[in-house]
Amino acid sequence: MSVKPRYRLEDDRTCIDVQVKTSRQIFDGRDPAPFRERDLDGNAVEYIGGAVEEIMPQTNVKLVFWISQEPEPRLPAEFIADAVRGHFSNEQGRLDRKIRQHLRRSHLVLLVGIAVLVVFLALAELTAKMPPGHVRQILREGLVITGWVAMWRPLELLLYDWWPLVQQRRVARRMIDAPVSVRYETGPAPDAYTSDG
Repeated sequence: MSVKPRYRLEDDRTCIDVQVKTSRQIFDGRDPAPFRERDLDGNAVEYIGGAVEEIMPQTNVKLVFWISQEPEPRLPAEFIADAVRGHFSNEQGRLDRKIRQHLRRSHLVLLVGIAVLVVFLALAELTAKMPPGHVRQILREGLVITGWVAMWRPLELLLYDWWPLVQQRRVARRMIDAPVSVRYETGPAPDAYTSDG
């Protein structure tokens, strides 16, 4: 039994097909900027990003826009391709800044966490001067646990929370390097993203 692949192959590249009626549907209609600087439609970007994440990292990808009802005069294909690359270049720059800001914030929060940990461990040591008993033991354990709990969020920020940003940046980089094809005809792929807006 053979399973039909989700994405087409063309020129040894896995194609991400996007079907629209007009080229205007590729762009975010709420953005007042000229088309070349305008953001891409959010739903299309989400579809493209999801497709890139599904396709194996070592696989070359190609983005194909199928435009079925483009009025004359048509936007030149190079114009659309440049706008798409510009969008993902801007996205990569935004994510680079966001990762840098996140790491700076993580380091600051880590310093605060370490300071809190030191204070609580020092307070736990001071409980040794209290009379022996359950109260001293509970207080000491409570201070130690609170100190270590204070480190939980700084370590989470530093070790884990920035990975989704790195993944999004990888998607943007792959799309910057991907060829973009624009075809003024109905698309061949039933699994392609389709905008009816």
